Amino acid sequence: MNTLRKLGMTLIAVIILVAVLGTLAAVYEAWVLAIVLIYAALILGVLTTLLATRYIARHARTGEQQARRTAQRLTARLKVAVQQNNQAAHAQLRRVVGTIQEDVRSSNRAIEETIEESLAELHTKMEKLSQTVEHRSRADKSHVTATVRDGTRQVESLVQLYARYPELKMPMPNSGGWAIDAQALGHMITLIEERRPQRILELGSGTSTIWVGYLCRSIGGKLVSLDHLQNYLTLTQTAVDRHELNEQVECRLAPLEPTECDGETYQWYSAAAYSDLTDIDLVIADGPPAATGPQARYPSLPMLMDRLAPNAMIILDDAHRKDEAEIVEAWVKSFPDFEQIEHGTSRLAVLHRKHS
Repeated sequence: MNTLRKLGMTLIAVIILVAVLGTLAAVYEAWVLAIVLIYAALILGVLTTLLATRYIARHARTGEQQARRTAQRLTARLKVAVQQNNQAAHAQLRRVVGTIQEDVRSSNRAIEETIEESLAELHTKMEKLSQTVEHRSRADKSHVTATVRDGTRQVESLVQLYARYPELKMPMPNSGGWAIDAQALGHMITLIEERRPQRILELGSGTSTIWVGYLCRSIGGKLVSLDHLQNYLTLTQTAVDRHELNEQVECRLAPLEPTECDGETYQWYSAAAYSDLTDIDLVIADGPPAATGPQARYPSLPMLMDRLAPNAMIILDDAHRKDEAEIVEAWVKSFPDFEQIEHGTSRLAVLHRKHS
């Protein structure tokens, strides 16, 4: 390539020199010489053109070869780079996959542990539920048995009562629920028949009012029934009128008011409602209701103590309840003149004054 380039440059220089000489020959009118020089210049030009063409072609081939070699080198480098990148990518991919697999294994272990804990907790809950169901089943069975037995006792008591008092006018007030139940009612009637009290005070009117009114008609007694609610007192008075017991029963409204008793304040019947009563033979404590306050019926004995007859008796309903049971204990402790004479016959607690 360098030789051709040098040869080409030489020919160009010769052509310029021949052209100059030919021009000079033409100036001096040496036409033959001028023609020869021009012809030589043409031949040299053709040679120069051929050399230039060959140079260009060889240069093109050389550039193509260099480009091919460059492309080969670049291709080789690219392959190496791609291989290196692939290896790095594969290594990175393996690391990512390994991390994912480890995370999955960790998640699976956590899920398995959670499932095991949940199953253990579920098993514990199922055992507790089974025990609860078994306990509830026994409790329900016991409750049903107790209810059936109690219902049987109540029916038996009502049959005995109605059979014993055929002169009763129908309808009689319902027993049970908020009212005194049939068994306690039969127990109370028996006590009244045995003691034959003449002056009876009832705290809380209702079913017992009518039954005791019939007894007062037969034994010649008198019943005063107190109630703190006008609507209940009205119902009781209507029943008294229907059964024609107005000569034996007197219904009085006695609103509840704060009452100091043994250092405590209770909501109890207004003293004005019973201030005229003395020598009371029997107190039937069936009020105030438990919702009035703790041990709401405790004042029944201390507030009436000075109005009781020497042989007085007090009957406390609902003595199966905790509050009423504690009231009986407190009465026996605070008032040694009174003793409990019956317990467990019915839900009534019965106390009487000891003989002096």
